[in-house]
Amino acid sequence: MIRGRELEKYNFRTLNYLGSKYRLLDFVWENIRAVNPTDGAICDLFAGSGCVSYRLSKDFDVVSCDIQKYSAIITDALIRKRSVSEKELTAFATYLDNISQEGGIVKSIYTPLISLEEEAIKTADIDLLAAIVEHGSIESFSTDRKESVLQDTLDKVLAELTASGLPVETAVISRYFGGVFFSYRQAVEIDLIRAGIEKYIREENRNLFLAPLLSTASDLAYTVGKHFAQPLKTRDANGKVKGGVLKKAIRDKTIDTASFYKKWLDHYLRLPKSSHLHKAVNCDYMECLTTLSDRVKTIYADPPYTRDHYSRFYHVLETLAVGDVPGLSKVKLRGKEQVSNGLYRVERHQSPFCVKSKAPEAFIKMFQAVGAGGRNIILSYSPYDESKKTHPRVVSMSVLMDLAKEYFQDVTEISAGYFTHNKLNSSDHLLEASDEAEVLIICKNPI
Repeated sequence: MIRGRELEKYNFRTLNYLGSKYRLLDFVWENIRAVNPTDGAICDLFAGSGCVSYRLSKDFDVVSCDIQKYSAIITDALIRKRSVSEKELTAFATYLDNISQEGGIVKSIYTPLISLEEEAIKTADIDLLAAIVEHGSIESFSTDRKESVLQDTLDKVLAELTASGLPVETAVISRYFGGVFFSYRQAVEIDLIRAGIEKYIREENRNLFLAPLLSTASDLAYTVGKHFAQPLKTRDANGKVKGGVLKKAIRDKTIDTASFYKKWLDHYLRLPKSSHLHKAVNCDYMECLTTLSDRVKTIYADPPYTRDHYSRFYHVLETLAVGDVPGLSKVKLRGKEQVSNGLYRVERHQSPFCVKSKAPEAFIKMFQAVGAGGRNIILSYSPYDESKKTHPRVVSMSVLMDLAKEYFQDVTEISAGYFTHNKLNSSDHLLEASDEAEVLIICKNPI
């Protein structure tokens, strides 16, 4: 069993993640260790940012599950051992060095937009910066053709992209999210790094190189809270551009992507790995539960509890992870359909745990599957403070306890004490976190 400072090495933050358990790792680990048999494997059923799976992987065999591809990639990179050759690393490092210096045809096509944005930052042109955030997505422009000061430049770049014959998937982050969630230069370089991973890294090692790219994208995000639920709100109620637009652009949009990625890659490559057997799976929670080995004795579950679908906050990471060309969802405004402000994927996952009418049944199905297998389940729950502007839980603690008692002989509640989750807030939209204690609901059956 690992102790002290050595154990601290296994506390690793991968993403800016809503409701992250990073600061609760000791609490979660201690309670799982108290319940799980020493030879029993653990399933982290809603792995999210992967920090819990990684911490548990030091003492137990771990099955990490999440329906989101980005989560499966990150967790796989954290827990599974790999052998990366010097040849791979050298070839890829050379490629990374060339990204900043050259970048090839993709960067050449995007140069007009890159130059326009960088000049706006240099000259403190906040009106142009606001326009880039509001209208800068090439993909959205190609669909809605909204008029803006960017129209001529967007038309030129779009025409060159079409004439080049480049497949859209080779520059999907640039085409969809450049200018909005990242600077154009950053978006192009994210695409180029992903292309380099496909070219120079063996398939069995790619997750180890994709994970730091996802971490990089999370840290580069030009948004409040470093998530992707919506672009930065650039104007106040009177339509005036906010002063913070420039300050944040200088701080976030000028970060060198390749240099930042190299630091993240170095962190991932240096992470210690245990000798236990682990796997990360990308599937629905019920599919995972029905296919688990008998060796898995305890389930750790941290499902979402509010109406905020996590896929809305991390859809850019999901697109980067999947590497596809998604359709963009549309909304109707003033009787006219247009691309959603958040540039969401059409097929974005909608969790039943976030829907008030579906959540109780989802918990019942989960409890039934775990109980029928004679396993324990440890459920994380963040209390709701009605006096604050937090989103209410779709299922209350009392209801969860009653449901759990239908399927488990021993159901207890353990509090972590005072704790505040990550907050996503701005002067326009405040989503506070509860200051009440994080709770674990421990459900046991004889094993």
